[in-house]
Amino acid sequence: MKQFAGVIVDVRAEAVNRVFQYGIPAPYQNQIRIGHRVLVPFGRRKIEGYVVELSSKLEVEQAKLKDLIELLDPEPLIHPSLVELALWMEKTYVGLLSEALQYMLPPAFRYGRERVGAKTAQVVTLLVPEPKLRKNAKAQARVIEILRRKPQILAADLVTQAATSHQTLRALEEQGIIALQEMTLERKVEWDTISDPKHRLTWEQEQAVAAIQDERKASRRPVLLHGVTGSGKTEVYLQIIAEVLKEGKQAIVMVPEIALTPQTLNRFAARFGQRVSVLHSGLSLGERFDQWWKIYRGDVDVVIGARSAVFAPTQNLGLIVLDEEHEGTYKQEEGSIRYQTRDVAIKRCELVGGQVVLGSATPALESYHQALQKRFRLVELTKRVEARPLPQVRVVDMREEFEKGNRSMFSTDLKAALEELVGSGNQAIILLNRRGFSRFVLCRECGEVLECPNCQVSLTYHQEDARLHCHYCLHRQTLPTKCPKCASRFLRQFGVGTEQVEEVLAREYPELKTLRLDADTTRRKGAYRTILGKFAKKEAQVLVGTQMVAKGFDFPDVTLVGVLSADLALNFPDIRSSERTFQLLTQVAGRSGRGEKKGQVIIQSYDPAHFSIQAAQNHDYHDFYRKEIGFRRQLGYPPFQELVRLLCSGPQVATKEATEGIHAYLLTQGFPQKDILGPQEAPIGRIQGRYRWQILLRSGKVPLELLRNIPPLPAEVQLTIDIDPLYML
Repeated sequence: MKQFAGVIVDVRAEAVNRVFQYGIPAPYQNQIRIGHRVLVPFGRRKIEGYVVELSSKLEVEQAKLKDLIELLDPEPLIHPSLVELALWMEKTYVGLLSEALQYMLPPAFRYGRERVGAKTAQVVTLLVPEPKLRKNAKAQARVIEILRRKPQILAADLVTQAATSHQTLRALEEQGIIALQEMTLERKVEWDTISDPKHRLTWEQEQAVAAIQDERKASRRPVLLHGVTGSGKTEVYLQIIAEVLKEGKQAIVMVPEIALTPQTLNRFAARFGQRVSVLHSGLSLGERFDQWWKIYRGDVDVVIGARSAVFAPTQNLGLIVLDEEHEGTYKQEEGSIRYQTRDVAIKRCELVGGQVVLGSATPALESYHQALQKRFRLVELTKRVEARPLPQVRVVDMREEFEKGNRSMFSTDLKAALEELVGSGNQAIILLNRRGFSRFVLCRECGEVLECPNCQVSLTYHQEDARLHCHYCLHRQTLPTKCPKCASRFLRQFGVGTEQVEEVLAREYPELKTLRLDADTTRRKGAYRTILGKFAKKEAQVLVGTQMVAKGFDFPDVTLVGVLSADLALNFPDIRSSERTFQLLTQVAGRSGRGEKKGQVIIQSYDPAHFSIQAAQNHDYHDFYRKEIGFRRQLGYPPFQELVRLLCSGPQVATKEATEGIHAYLLTQGFPQKDILGPQEAPIGRIQGRYRWQILLRSGKVPLELLRNIPPLPAEVQLTIDIDPLYML
């Protein structure tokens, strides 16, 4: 029976966000399958498309039916379950299906726009080990001698080692002594070789492994593994993965930051050898391309990666682990499909019969709520391995320090702890979640704060290049000699960033070698690995950084953690500011005392009585949850009601009017006014020269059709629909 293909075309436009039916030419009738890439006629163009349906029923008029032009790949690149996942994402997040399907493909792999491909090179193979050569053929003899030791070698390397030319190789090939052939080479991702023997589990770890195994064999509910820092969650993951591999299935392990990938990769590779692959944006395009194909071919069993690894092309998926599942980096913040990785992982496993394990010492409020409602299975680890104590946490009131005359960025307690570090062989982590040297520059005469010309944010001074930076649009400019508003020369830098902390430490504690880990020091490829490698080898005693230093690192000699300005996030106009503060403080505190030595944590705050800081001081997630969930219930915020953010950006007047038009549309459709917050200017009213207005919808469940049918906006105004937004700025 003749079949027709339902195709999604690779065009990023709402007007064509639907399935188009094409005829399948006779040569392809028995070849086309769901997930194939095809070339189709679209208007006057030839364009790439993805087959998402096959049907024997013609849905369009015969006269209007066009045949697809070409099958682009011999096998479907998108597994049918991933096609189904993309369809679910498009419906759930009200985005473009072509964008969802792009997540499933190899990196930079689009018809006519491929920016990367397989790496090939000429390889030499020795065919005749003892050839008869002419006496004066000395170069040929050197080539044969090298090939006897290594019968197959890259032609370029052989020419260099033999101090000869490719002409010598061609001559040997003509004599039938060697073979020259093009071969595909893998761009290998390097990792450190470490030993990681299978550890003896604690009683709690044994119970956790058993509970997860039970769930895998029963209802396969997502498992929330809530374990205090240092309780051995990673070992639980390793044990469960070993069971999954025994069944001939594959596992995906996700980490929230690229910085964590090398450490995780090293440990998993030590346990599972070369059957481990890695996927994240810190790799080169070529490396990502090769890793993707290794996974697709089934050459690996365990995939380690950041957010995008949830779409890894595993053919027989049995498990997805989201480590530090609470982290905001798991939320996609760009494009039309702003997915939450946790929910995508759960759906993917639901489609293939796999298991999801969510791990964290500070679970997202929504996840813990789901566990208490029995939608997730809750498994808890309450003690550190080997009965190691949690670090002692002291909270220092910086208002009192100021009254005592201490104008330093370091409290008296933190200064004393740093002095004790000198010569001790112990290490420290200092957290300040603000990069740069000074947070802003202010005119002391007129009060003007130097702002980015494109964004409604203050510029941050970076001493490294002596320039002012915008962290939103990447604008840079020199520090002016006088105020642009009043021409005063009294410009002063205020606020502290990680760059200044590093400088002050170097000046006041020259004996303490310091490293910095933030977005500025990790721009170059491999910088994460280099910095963390130096700290692990104790080439430095102090690691200064932003929130990067708080996540999952395990350095046994870190006995001190210092937190500067612990309440920075509390001042953000965001419903999750208290939760983020608690999570960040608890996570960074957990980096201390993970080895044999006791740890201590010093938190500096101007609001030490805040419940999130108090709960972090006591390592008490349950107390924090009880208080925060009460506020959420009272205000009707997640997890009790859904939030949807409608963000318009563009020219000032047109954007404001478009947002007001959406508001009027919502009211005409019967959406209650009491559940509409706005329209109002976004907290950051301008980014990259575009003005921003927003509406927040609060409801038990916002009807997706209501969002799909928002009337078209002016061409210059862009609408972003964010289901369950994590950030409101």
